[in-house]
Amino acid sequence: IPVFKCMLAHDSANHEKKMVGKKFLDNKLDGVRVITIIKNGVVTMYSRNGKQFINFGHVEKELEDLLGKESHEGGIVLDGEMVSSSFQALMKQVHRKDNVEATDAKYALFDILPLDEFQTGVSTLGCRARHKQLLETIPENSDNMFVVEKVEVDLDTQEGQAMFRGYNKLAVESGFEGIMIKDVDALYECRRSHYMLKAKPFIEVSLSVVNTEEGTGRNVGKLGALICEGKDDGKFIRVNVGS
Repeated sequence: IPVFKCMLAHDSANHEKKMVGKKFLDNKLDGVRVITIIKNGVVTMYSRNGKQFINFGHVEKELEDLLGKESHEGGIVLDGEMVSSSFQALMKQVHRKDNVEATDAKYALFDILPLDEFQTGVSTLGCRARHKQLLETIPENSDNMFVVEKVEVDLDTQEGQAMFRGYNKLAVESGFEGIMIKDVDALYECRRSHYMLKAKPFIEVSLSVVNTEEGTGRNVGKLGALICEGKDDGKFIRVNVGS
């Protein structure tokens, strides 16, 4: 199993002093982190812990057709999230060995850098330059992948703070997990970095337990989840609360 690290985010709630200056904002996706290495025409996908993914052949094929034959001396690395219409359905397909049905998965890309820099652990280009390179590399009409859109704000201004609040609110209303906050000129670091922060909103509601759900697999016969229902601000909520 290849051993490597990728860039991970700190929680912005614990680093308020870092929430200053010019930042890129993008939506925090609910998917599976996928690191793709393209070298000598071969496309290989890995989890952030180095375990190979083999069930996203439709995305690998498109990347091979797009980049496999181009000259990228030493290889390149794409960093992104595999997303689907349902996170639960996607997770069931990630490591299946038969009856695989993951063709609706799309590769949401948010970074690119040369393989040697990834192996060294730090990029030479800043976030703005890497994002520009990614936009130039991945076509807008791609069938199975897309570049995650970034919005630039200046948190040192009232306008930037208002944009930040509005973007965060829209992300929550659109069903995203939260937002990612990145320094516009930050290098890619293969570690948990203060150059990249995450803001995950917390919504607290009081619900009634109306039923239970049995566990699956080795947890058959045991409690799998509490089924809770209720209304909050006029909106009906039904959710399974697991361990």
